[in-house]
Amino acid sequence: AINPRTVRTRALPLSPGALTWLGLAVVTFVLSQTSRDLSRALDARWLVKTPRELRISMSTDISAFMKWLVEDAHFGLFSFTDLTRGIAWLLEQPYELAKAVLVSGFVQGLGDEAVQLLPPLSWIAVIFVVAAIAHYAKSIGLAVFVGLCFLYLAVFGQWESAMVTLASILIAVPLGVGGGLLLGIAGYRWRWFDRALTPVLDLMQTVPVFAYLVPILFLFGFGPVAALVATVIYAMPPMVRITTLALRGVPSEIREFGTMVGCTSRQMTWRVLVPSAMPSLMVGVNQVIMLSLNMVIIASMIGAGGLGYDVLTSLRRLD
Repeated sequence: AINPRTVRTRALPLSPGALTWLGLAVVTFVLSQTSRDLSRALDARWLVKTPRELRISMSTDISAFMKWLVEDAHFGLFSFTDLTRGIAWLLEQPYELAKAVLVSGFVQGLGDEAVQLLPPLSWIAVIFVVAAIAHYAKSIGLAVFVGLCFLYLAVFGQWESAMVTLASILIAVPLGVGGGLLLGIAGYRWRWFDRALTPVLDLMQTVPVFAYLVPILFLFGFGPVAALVATVIYAMPPMVRITTLALRGVPSEIREFGTMVGCTSRQMTWRVLVPSAMPSLMVGVNQVIMLSLNMVIIASMIGAGGLGYDVLTSLRRLD
């Protein structure tokens, strides 16, 4: 008979994978100690530190490329700088409209000659609108909670900064959702596009947040529009991934139903698949909103303004 206690206490042999990792750890430790001793004995510092001759001057090359892109790159009738400035102008129009509605009002003229044609929405009206939206979306409890949150901003003197941030969010979120939805649909319909896009999305989601700001500052200048571009680029990847996964998760019966009624490819996408995947797509919308709120604060370093600028100036003053 087999003794159960003997079976339980018997040591299990290490798997080949565990032995491999254990051997690598031992070899790494031995080499680190050996190279350190050899470098001291033979004055061979290259065993410990990478020789300067082997280092590639990536920073110099990237800086030269960015300078060429901004100053010399041309596409025939226009330069690359003209293209980026054109995109910035297109984004500036809806942003200025949202900012006028929420913060500054509609003004004609500049400086002392400026005449206000229409005032911005009052804080009472904004609180009422957001509370009404919350009540329509869910319940009276959510409406009260949202109204109190916006009232908090007014009571503590952060209303104007919060409305500047809200104006940025109102533009960045639809752009991020729309762009992510289109790219996700393209990835769903064309497998080669999805395979090409996946490593790009992986890179975008692993690059540190601050790394987005430097090239955006080079290409779009300093200001709220550059911050909008950085926010959209940073917030879009989750929407792309969720859209592709949500469309692939639509039951086959729904696809077959669309085929039976004679849907074209466009009708199948926009009238069958997208409405069926809407609950999952809303998760992507939620992610875009959260990442936009994150980035629009950090983007104060390149001129976003709003609450992010208040945080930045407070850090500088240690206040």
